[in-house]
Amino acid sequence: MNPLDYLHIQLRLEGKEVINGNLLRQVEIVPDEEVPLMAIASLSTNELVVYYDETLSQELHDELERHIPTLGFPNIDPIIAILKSNNFRLEVGHYKTYVFPEHYKDSEVDEVKLYPKTDPKIQAFDFGGFTEQVHAIERDGKIVSACVSAKENHRCGEAWVTTDENYRHQGLAQKVVSIWARDLMLAGKIPLYSHKITNIGSAKLAKRLGLESVFEEIVVSHTS
Repeated sequence: MNPLDYLHIQLRLEGKEVINGNLLRQVEIVPDEEVPLMAIASLSTNELVVYYDETLSQELHDELERHIPTLGFPNIDPIIAILKSNNFRLEVGHYKTYVFPEHYKDSEVDEVKLYPKTDPKIQAFDFGGFTEQVHAIERDGKIVSACVSAKENHRCGEAWVTTDENYRHQGLAQKVVSIWARDLMLAGKIPLYSHKITNIGSAKLAKRLGLESVFEEIVVSHTS
């Protein structure tokens, strides 16, 4: 699968789809996910792809499009200037997304257990608001590290992982993510791992896991 396919799969996980070549529309209600004004992605193949909210006026769409050939990712200052001149209040997020190598299908970590999200220990760890099952490590009678799909559909899931600050630097996050990814793969789904570009801890975890970067994405959203 190529990087563009992974980008489209992640967009669909967020309830969005691409139409008419470069327009985005919402096709499913996903909490905390709305169609951005623009999504600008730099693929690992060095290709730049840009998508626009389908509700943007044709005039504004064309004006933004004219600046894309000279755009230097991640510097999108010309785009920001155009949107601000059209009275948009903006929020800009920069993210990096990875996929897991095939060998994760064979991961084995005995201390990682599967818990229902209703388990009191999971609730106490504040991981009860995600998917039904949580991969976690328990120490001293409590959950100390857990990974769950922050979002999941029939094709893929995206990891959300946290470790108790008193148990960090022991490789626990790497263990729970590995088994989470394995179980998604065995279910015929694609595990994705994403983080804000400024999240150094998550970037280091991705490196320790040996994940494959497939794209970076800048999301420009309108705020009220």
